Amino acid sequence: MRRLIALLAAATCASCQNLSTPLDYLLNLGDPQPVAEWHTPPDGVRRVVVLRHGLWRSAASMAKLERALCAHGYETLNRDYPSTSGSIQEHAARLHGEIEGYLARPDPLARPVELYLIGHSMGGLQIRSYLGQPGARQPTACVFLATPHRGAVLTDRRKDWLLFKLSMGDRVAPLQLSPGSAFYRTLSPMHCPFGIVYGARGDGDGWNDDIPGDDDGTVGVSEAQLEGAVDVVCLPLGHTALSIDDSSVREVLCFLRYGRFASTWRREPN
Repeated sequence: MRRLIALLAAATCASCQNLSTPLDYLLNLGDPQPVAEWHTPPDGVRRVVVLRHGLWRSAASMAKLERALCAHGYETLNRDYPSTSGSIQEHAARLHGEIEGYLARPDPLARPVELYLIGHSMGGLQIRSYLGQPGARQPTACVFLATPHRGAVLTDRRKDWLLFKLSMGDRVAPLQLSPGSAFYRTLSPMHCPFGIVYGARGDGDGWNDDIPGDDDGTVGVSEAQLEGAVDVVCLPLGHTALSIDDSSVREVLCFLRYGRFASTWRREPN
């Protein structure tokens, strides 16, 4: 109870930019069981994981995953950004500055650094946009959680709804999620190993009738695919749960350690 009160107080007092922050804290209570084999190796390398939340969410929506990463030996950079304003490219430029600022901090041990990037939903598109910018750092690996790499048709189906207009207005970033957006033509091919975690109901129809085929309620199965992934895993989870559920957290931890998701990973013999 004391932990819950502390989290709610932090959410209320923090100068956050997203109204979902208190709910995100509540959804991210608890910690997955640690897995010794997925802990970072004791080789003196700093492994920095950058987390990027999606539209209408906050950094708190990645809090459980962040705690799990720290418990397994990673450093994390998980910041809020005003997701419903500006463009995805502007958010990517902001991400660029945050990464450079974090890595510019002095390290008394002068350890080498490996960089990993994890994005949920629109956060994954920011990562891809960032990687196409001059001076972007090449990560060791990326993981995309329910990212609409081919656009989200739900944007087109909802953009004329009154609630959408009241909450989003004519802001650029949400509308860039449309499959017909010119934004997707600005993205470059991936040049690092990456994995994809996506959700589906498993019945071919999905949770949302407005999305063709199976889906996670927000992003269609086909929309979440990107050519070149070294591993792909489907979980029976909805869109929000893909950044929260213990099974998704475990998949990420395994991929960062071994380059494969837990469902396909096999520990190498000694």
